[in-house]
Parts: sequence; C-alpha cells; structure tokens
Amino acid sequence: MGRSKADLPHPDGGTLGESAARRLATVCSRVVFAGRPASHLSSGWDWVEDGPGRGPAAGILGAARELPGSPLLVLACDLPNVSSEVLGALAASGADWALPEIGTRLEPLAALYRPRALTELARLVASGVFALHRLRRAGELAIELFNEARLLPFGEPSDLLINLNTPGDLARWRASREA
Repeated sequence: MGRSKADLPHPDGGTLGESAARRLATVCSRVVFAGRPASHLSSGWDWVEDGPGRGPAAGILGAARELPGSPLLVLACDLPNVSSEVLGALAASGADWALPEIGTRLEPLAALYRPRALTELARLVASGVFALHRLRRAGELAIELFNEARLLPFGEPSDLLINLNTPGDLARWRASREA
C-alpha cells in the first residue's frame, strides 16, 4: 500500500486502524495496537511493541506480553467488514482459539486467542514458525471454527472477510461501499 494500512482513510471518517479499534471497543474493555507506531495513535489508542517473531504473530505476542494471562480478541485493520457482532460471537467462544473459516481458508486475524493458544503460538514462534494457521495442527487446542453457515447470519461471509492487501483491493472495497 506504500504506507501503514492502519493510517489509510476510512470512508466513514478516521482511519482503518481507528475503525478496527472502535469495533473492538464494543466488545473489549481495552484495545491496543501492536507493531510499529502510526499516526492513528494520536487518537488516544494504546500501542504495544511487537513481541518475538515477525509479522502478525509478533504483534499478537506483543499484546500477550502486555496483557499476560488474558484472552486476546484480534482484528487486523485491513479487515474492514468484520462487524462488532462477529467479534462478539468470537469473544463468546469458550475455545482456546476461535476464528472464521471460509472453505479451507482460515482468518486468524479476526480471532479469539485464549492463553493456551497464545502459549502454543509462542512455542511455534520460538521454533521458527510464524504462520498463524499452523496453530490448527499444534498442540491440544480446543478450536472453534466459524464456517460459512455460522457466519451467514452476520452477512455474506466472503464480504465480511474481505482483506485489503493491495491498492486494487482498497479501491474495490471503497467502490462497493458507494454502490
């Protein structure tokens, strides 16, 4: 994208990062951004440094270090259509790891990570594995998958989990909001 996705303007005002934080705040008592600081932090949101590893795993482990023993509800700022209702359903799960799955694609950046899942993620990262989806095969975690049928009451699953990875993705998403 050429800059932090969290700093990209959201059509409803603010930035993508602020939008994600507002949605999380409807479900969570504390919201923190993980990773490199960006200008959206001037809006009063807390920031934590990445933990060990790289990519999203490092961000999640940074938040886990800041909030030891707490479950973490994770939402990437580039998932702009994941609603507060979806987040609430994930947060209500009693599983160690709860996340959407469409077809064979997991979405580990709109997910609940309880302490056992965070411990297992730290173990994977320490062994050099940074891909979040690898938690599915790791350890003895209780995993709850929110498949298409479970997501449908919240909206079209493929729309809910649209991911903004390229300028083209961003342009298509903005156009779909204007339609």
